[in-house]
Amino acid sequence: MDDLNAKFLPQFLELARARLAAALKAAAARDHLATTTTARNLHTLAGEAGLLGLHDVIPLAREGEQRAKSLGASRTDADAELLIDALRRLEQVIESIGATYTSQ
Repeated sequence: MDDLNAKFLPQFLELARARLAAALKAAAARDHLATTTTARNLHTLAGEAGLLGLHDVIPLAREGEQRAKSLGASRTDADAELLIDALRRLEQVIESIGATYTSQ
């Protein structure tokens, strides 16, 4: 598993950061058309995290996916704020993994 992480973790971190940045930008702008893409990206992120054994990422990515779907249906500011909160928590975990990776 260490070989797998060493090979794919840098790519995972780069993609995760890009996906989160796009999702945060869309949610902050209340771009409701982007919620489907956000949900798909977070679903993919959860799967990739699972493959790499990043178990702290999975529930947060799934929560974000559900929040994006809720926002797509409701289009309310309250749901946008809930999505932003979920994305920020996920971002913290991703950055924590990145800090651990680079300090090794």
